[in-house]
Amino acid sequence: MIDTQGRLFDERFLDRHAGSIIHDPAVSIVEMVANAWDAWATRVDVVWPEPGEGRAFSITDNGKGLTEAEFRRRWGTFDYNKHAEEGSVSAPPPELAQFAGRRAYGRNGRGRHAAFRFGDPYLVRTWRDGHELTFEVRRDVAKAFDFELVSTRAVGPDHGTEISAPSGAGVNMTSQQVRETLGTRFLSDPNFTVTVNGAVVTFEDVPSDRLSEADVDIPGVGAARLTVIDTQKADKTTRQHGIAWWVDNRLVGNPGWQDFDLDGRSSEAKRFLFIVRADFLADAEATLADWSGFHAHKPEWRATRDAVFASVREFLAEVTAERRKETKASVKETMREAVSRLAPVSRERWNDFVDQVVDTCPSINQEEVEQVAGVLAKLELATSKYGLIRQLHEMQPGDLDELHKLLGDWTVRTAKIALDEIQGRLKLIEELDLKLRDDRLSEVGHLQPLFEKSLWVFGPEFESLEFTSNKGMTRVIREIFGADVTGSLLRPDFVIVPDGSAGFYSRDSHDLGHEVDGVARLVIAEIKKSGVPIGAKEKDQPWRYVKELRAKGLVTDATEVTCYVLGSQIDPNETGIDSKGEHVKIIAMTYNTFIRRAEKRMLGLRDQLRDAPFLADLGIDTASFLEPQPPAQATLDFSAARV
Repeated sequence: MIDTQGRLFDERFLDRHAGSIIHDPAVSIVEMVANAWDAWATRVDVVWPEPGEGRAFSITDNGKGLTEAEFRRRWGTFDYNKHAEEGSVSAPPPELAQFAGRRAYGRNGRGRHAAFRFGDPYLVRTWRDGHELTFEVRRDVAKAFDFELVSTRAVGPDHGTEISAPSGAGVNMTSQQVRETLGTRFLSDPNFTVTVNGAVVTFEDVPSDRLSEADVDIPGVGAARLTVIDTQKADKTTRQHGIAWWVDNRLVGNPGWQDFDLDGRSSEAKRFLFIVRADFLADAEATLADWSGFHAHKPEWRATRDAVFASVREFLAEVTAERRKETKASVKETMREAVSRLAPVSRERWNDFVDQVVDTCPSINQEEVEQVAGVLAKLELATSKYGLIRQLHEMQPGDLDELHKLLGDWTVRTAKIALDEIQGRLKLIEELDLKLRDDRLSEVGHLQPLFEKSLWVFGPEFESLEFTSNKGMTRVIREIFGADVTGSLLRPDFVIVPDGSAGFYSRDSHDLGHEVDGVARLVIAEIKKSGVPIGAKEKDQPWRYVKELRAKGLVTDATEVTCYVLGSQIDPNETGIDSKGEHVKIIAMTYNTFIRRAEKRMLGLRDQLRDAPFLADLGIDTASFLEPQPPAQATLDFSAARV
């Protein structure tokens, strides 16, 4: 039986779900002002009850307001995904259309629970499009929290939202502390005004130990004023932190760490706000028409950006000096045993490296420094030394990402096994292609060893390592057919005949006791010299080999034999597959077909890897071998040759 009883929420659920957003009044008010920013408010008025005063809390903004449907959707959805529902950029209302969109900071909808810090229930009054709605929101055992529409009325064309808590309970901060908290976070936009109990929050509200200023000289351009605000306690996110650019008392773009080398996960990224006043960029017409950013090609902007970034780096370096000192000492202590095995010169180089990485890469944390330093120590001990570093340095960022993914799926050893096999086969294809295309080639005996390594081209069954050169058969054929004894003695694993060479590759058969009792499969590869057309006589030659081998008892009538006769051209009348009985097939094939078949068996990797260094090392112009070649024979169906 299905239990249809509703699930209940413990009274502590919402506090745990929202965390400090409900517990800490400083976090609560920051979240509520941030929500007003996201709603494109230009003014936020906070009525703050002083401790013990007992007056009601409220926060009122002139943002875009909410329709009834929007309120029900946003307040009624746990972990409301703002970016998915509304996008990452909040568009301004019509009267502010000249401004660029604001980057929305809200993500999961938990910030709306901040009002519970000031009262339960609390009221939300919101108006837009001539309609005002008032909702009461309260905690609820069955739903964690619930809301109901308590009043509606017609209003003027304005828009905005007010959240109020009649009791104003639980507040243990003074209004001055609230102004300090908001001043360290919401002064990045000169067109965004916040008041607390009627007093505008300004730079005067930021404690002197959290505020510093400096001039940044840009030679030939002007002087920018840099104001640094330190919250002293890192927030959970980077919102309202980073670098804010002001031109003619107007914010350009959004505050943030765009284009600046600082990890957004670091405490500094969530702690500091740098306000840059650069009015001279207006005279240089460096701002975009919609004020969303600057013209990247403007030399005045590039010079200003570089100078300001340098000053910001210098400031952060001073702030993080002690932490960096501790990081260096910790890394060196952790790696002491590994570094002790290095030579004195290598040890000194390693220590210098750690110092430089920590000093010049503010976005790298201690764990990552230890990993990089560990790699360096291993490179000092490796035979190849810093060859790997050079190769990594030459890689593009996208290639480094692909290498990271590769090492996530493969170990270096398994990747090397696979790549070595691919490399060996592609090299083999290139070498065969180069030699078989040479019309001046008169001696094909030295090609036979290459074909021995290429049996896999003929089909997947020939991937087996059990196929080996049969020297016994080679000796018999050499004696019977009067082969070139001088050349054959140099290479006893194949036969050199007047118009080419022949190789015999077999796989043993076994009896019930798993002992070898003969030959199960035999592949004969006869390679004709360039210019020798493959006709009936040439195709009959391997059949003569088979008959002699049968007569000598080296193979039986049950042995599966496939004979390949390869040459530069085939008589058009001899392009088919000849069968000699049930177990012998003779197939004529051009060199070009053999190479194309090899490429297909390698899934076209030869074309995809045409720029691979190991192919270039062969001295081969791979592009010339990838051009389409005129067919030297009719298309053959090789499926019949696969057994």
